[in-house]
Amino acid sequence: MKEKLIITNIQRFSLHDGPGIRTTVFFKGCNLMCPWCSNPENIDFQIQKFKNNNYDGTYGYEIELNELEREILKDKIYYENGGGITFSGGECLLQFEKIKPLLKRLKEQEINICIETSLIAPEKFVDIAIKYVDEFIIDIKILDKEKIYKINSNLELYNKNIKKVFDNKCTVTFRIPLVPEYIVTDRNLKEIYSFLNIYKPLKVEIFKIHRLGENKYHTLGKEMPIFKEIQEKEICNIKRKIENLGITVIYYKI
Repeated sequence: MKEKLIITNIQRFSLHDGPGIRTTVFFKGCNLMCPWCSNPENIDFQIQKFKNNNYDGTYGYEIELNELEREILKDKIYYENGGGITFSGGECLLQFEKIKPLLKRLKEQEINICIETSLIAPEKFVDIAIKYVDEFIIDIKILDKEKIYKINSNLELYNKNIKKVFDNKCTVTFRIPLVPEYIVTDRNLKEIYSFLNIYKPLKVEIFKIHRLGENKYHTLGKEMPIFKEIQEKEICNIKRKIENLGITVIYYKI
């Protein structure tokens, strides 16, 4: 039987999911429950039906590994100047056992591979990624051990996987969503600065959360949570403190 995956989208000509022009594949399924998530259709591991006004649709569809490879290679001409393929989600690492043959074939063709990940995944999947992935774009969310339960995360696993990635000298970009009440708290920011002082990434990307996924929440019968908006002055202060650690910071104004 041919291996089938469930994805929600193949986004072409992506410019913010790694270096160069990229094709981003969004896998369905995530083991975290972040209230600010902008891709709620990628949380559940199964294909979901939805209704939007008079339109009936689904979030997610099955695709065979060989078909996914063909779709990726349609954009190969755009990868020649530093671009490539980015696997996202959901949590793409949870699919890495299934896509291992594809990863191997992409590397044989010298196609750059990035992943966007929370790094909350079994170590065996991280081991596969270390072998094939060129750049890890890793979320920094809640590092405050007393608050980590709010997003169903696992700080011990996260730290273990982070150490493994850096011990193997992988290229890492950290990405921090600036969410008041969860991430932007005095205690959590203190933990983040301490963490970054130990692990020096290629760069850090910071951004305010947005409401671009609000309609998707509605189609799933959910309400998107509303958060207090972080002020530009506070963002600049966070940016400056990270830069003082000798780390390049990019602020994406979405």
